[in-house]
Amino acid sequence: MNIIKRYKKLSLWNKVAFWGATASILGIIITIIIFIVSQHLGPTKAKQQEGLRRLGEISRDTSGIKEGLSKIIEMLRGELSIKNEQIEVAQGEGTRLRDITPSERALELAKKIPEDAGFYALALKAIAERRFDDARRLLDEAQEQKETELAEIYIARGETEIYAGNYRDAADWYEKALNLEPNDLRILNNTGVVFHDCARYEEAEPLLRRALDIDEKSFGKDHPIVAIRLNNLAALLQDTNRLKESESLYRRALDIDEKSFGKDHPNVARDLNNLAALLYATNRLKESEPLYRRALDIGEKSFGKDHQNVVIYLNNLAVLLQATNRLKEAEPLMRRALEIDEKSLGKDHPNVAMRLNNLAALLYVKNRLKESEPLYRRALDIDKKSLGKDHPNVARDLNNLAQLLQDTNRLKEAEPLMRRALDIDEKSFGKGHPNVAIRLNNLASLLQATNRLKEAEPLMRRVVQILENPVGDPLPNYAGALNNLAALLQATNRLKEAESLYRRALEIDEKSLGKDHPNIARYLNNLAEMMRKTGRFEEAEPMYRRALAIDEKSLGKDHPIVAIDLNNLSLLLKATNRLKEAGPLMHRALEIFEKSLGPDHPKTQTVRENLELMK
Repeated sequence: MNIIKRYKKLSLWNKVAFWGATASILGIIITIIIFIVSQHLGPTKAKQQEGLRRLGEISRDTSGIKEGLSKIIEMLRGELSIKNEQIEVAQGEGTRLRDITPSERALELAKKIPEDAGFYALALKAIAERRFDDARRLLDEAQEQKETELAEIYIARGETEIYAGNYRDAADWYEKALNLEPNDLRILNNTGVVFHDCARYEEAEPLLRRALDIDEKSFGKDHPIVAIRLNNLAALLQDTNRLKESESLYRRALDIDEKSFGKDHPNVARDLNNLAALLYATNRLKESEPLYRRALDIGEKSFGKDHQNVVIYLNNLAVLLQATNRLKEAEPLMRRALEIDEKSLGKDHPNVAMRLNNLAALLYVKNRLKESEPLYRRALDIDKKSLGKDHPNVARDLNNLAQLLQDTNRLKEAEPLMRRALDIDEKSFGKGHPNVAIRLNNLASLLQATNRLKEAEPLMRRVVQILENPVGDPLPNYAGALNNLAALLQATNRLKEAESLYRRALEIDEKSLGKDHPNIARYLNNLAEMMRKTGRFEEAEPMYRRALAIDEKSLGKDHPIVAIDLNNLSLLLKATNRLKEAGPLMHRALEIFEKSLGPDHPKTQTVRENLELMK
């Protein structure tokens, strides 16, 4: 009560002062209360109590975070997208280089995506980290929540399946994306490339041509982007055996990039490599080699001698050197390529498996089987662990190991590996894919070697059917399939049918590859062998001699294949009682085999026995 009486006696200004002091005291008390409460609420809730003044600041920070994350997502999306066509030559199987594992850059970007990001962003992160089941689940969620455009989700689904090795499923997703966005150039091009991978050539070609046409109209015919489109279309034309058209596109791409970037740019190296691979496939080895060497030189100058980008050029040059019997030059290049990939990517990366396969093939040719086999097995182990047991690369590894086992007479071990490789590729690509034809051919060859001709024949006929390509020109290796079927028919004494197939194979490849290609020599040899064994010596001899001349010109006079030609011609001369001519040829064949394969190789031993029989 006393306080009230005293307050009433205060002047106006003293009353104002009184309330100011009281407010200050109350402010201090409220601040203390807020502090105590904030300790119980925790950091997050405390920040929520900071009022409107902080709210604007927090809003600006969140906007910055979202903008930064959007850029990361866009960059990761681009990094996971299908890269440009680049041809890598694998032993026994020519392949276009496809990024089967996400790049190091993709992994770096994936690490920047926070765990509380949206489903779509987390799906891209999972793809980069090869967590494909997680990616599929997250994309289901993103699609249900409508986080981004449906076409982008379909593309991400397609990329998931590409990296997982499920090419048919990938093609279906890209096709769905294209149906939604038929004028999107990125989707148009990438769908064409994936259709190409799945041997859906008739569908792929108009897409790739349309992508090229759009870019030519948008940027002009001499723009570097046009060079990329030309490379993609040229690769398809090469795989569908339209080699002249393919070559002209590769050369045009090279010309564009040389004018745009200069003659020492990495894009020029890519173009040189692709053109060289086509020349190699058409047996123009003298033209191919300097292009490979120039590509390697550009790569080394651009990136350094130990950079991973140099590896493809080392590999392809080494394969060419092996094909021309320069094995001592080829081996150190292959070992260097292997070493670079091991250092750059780690010893368990799928690219390392590719290097191991090629080195193992070279060692096998040199009869160093004890060194070759463990490399094949290591490649298989790497790919199974890194890509999964049902990936097409695992099929390749199984096939290569099985062929070594077959050639070293371990047929019971080889057969289940070949059957598994066939099963993987049929599931990955579909039953009509050229890769499936390779697996069928090799299995049929093994069955023929074990005298199971009734089982082998339907497989070999299926190979012919696949490569005949009823919707267009026959695919590469179609003539080879006819040749192999002819050999099987010859073994079952159906000589008329066999001869017609041999002659048809000869005619096809003379038109597509030229009259001096080693394939022509192989068909001539096989046809001549059939004639020799049926006593048609006069017809056989000119074929043997022509085969020998082709191989000497193409491969060099000391190549093991030349030794086979010499052996075959020598046996014919012996059969016609011309021992003075036969002996020197057989002796020369023996020298070649001893020098290139060693004295203990089975082929060397066979020729040595043949020579002994002539004495």
